Amino acid sequence: VVYMQFHVTVAGKVYLVGGPELGGWKLQSDPKAYALWSARQQFKTTDVLWFNFTTGEDSVAEVKEEAYHACDIKDPIRLEPGGPDRFTLLTPGSHFFICTKFDHCQRGQKFVANVTPS
Repeated sequence: VVYMQFHVTVAGKVYLVGGPELGGWKLQSDPKAYALWSARQQFKTTDVLWFNFTTGEDSVAEVKEEAYHACDIKDPIRLEPGGPDRFTLLTPGSHFFICTKFDHCQRGQKFVANVTPS
């Protein structure tokens, strides 16, 4: 008798952040655009957020909730200055994302991904 165990990690759905309607991760004229987009999604663990942006024009950081509200980039959980980039949602709960370039976060280039278990 041979016993074999395999551990398989299954990637979830890939989300283009902002969807095609926002054209990827870039500053929008509506400061609520990303919050509204995120509220329409049903993120689950193992899903992937694809931030499509041009290096130098935008960036993305996952931050703690307090930093999200203050647009504080001093102590990010993860910072990706070059684009495009992908973040895999590994844990359930709220994940906070902001742009760290210029005043983009203050102008609405941020959102919360509320993640449920897959």
